[in-house]
Amino acid sequence: MIFLALESATAHQSLALFQDQKLLAYVECESSRSLTPQIIPTIHQLLDGVSLKITDLEGLAVSIGPGTFTGLRVGLATMTAFRLALGIPLVGVSTLEGLAWNLPNFDLPILSTVSIRPGLMYWGRFRWQGGQLVCLETDQIGKLSDVCGSLTEPIVILGDGWVRNKDSLPSLPSLVVEGPSEAIWPSAKGIGRAGLELLENGPWLPEGCTPRYVQPSYAEMPKSSG
Repeated sequence: MIFLALESATAHQSLALFQDQKLLAYVECESSRSLTPQIIPTIHQLLDGVSLKITDLEGLAVSIGPGTFTGLRVGLATMTAFRLALGIPLVGVSTLEGLAWNLPNFDLPILSTVSIRPGLMYWGRFRWQGGQLVCLETDQIGKLSDVCGSLTEPIVILGDGWVRNKDSLPSLPSLVVEGPSEAIWPSAKGIGRAGLELLENGPWLPEGCTPRYVQPSYAEMPKSSG
């Protein structure tokens, strides 16, 4: 199966093209620019680089959240449009789970983090067992210091929730192992690796689905009358 994966939940947007488990091509979008005008040209660039056409795609995978409101909305809308145009399945992968797939079959448990704002993050804990990724706890919101302070075993930590907040800690927590640089950011590679099993076995995203925001977006929060 030839399929496209998109990670748009954070400022580190990326696209990956797979043939089954083989990574054919990968590109990161320029985070300083608006995501919307980049996605379509970047997809065509990715396909052209391996002599494929958009009609060669047989499946799509997208990060479904948690993450930034705009990034998730634009990413899901784009992939939904491709699904409708091409008539192929689309699956949604948790941003936190996708991070854990950056380290397949890692020995230590994995703490995935996605930044919300300074001092606050989404987080989830995962562990590889017998070649399967097991979710221990996910879609939580908390402070990095509190989460690290509650750890009871060594754990490898990934994500921009860690990268953007670690300097606020007085020292590196004794049970925390910082993930390797090539795996620490949310990536379409992880979304694709996690998405393949869903594309093959389901469930696929239903029509009219929405991203997993976990908490209301700023646009949805009630405005003060004063």
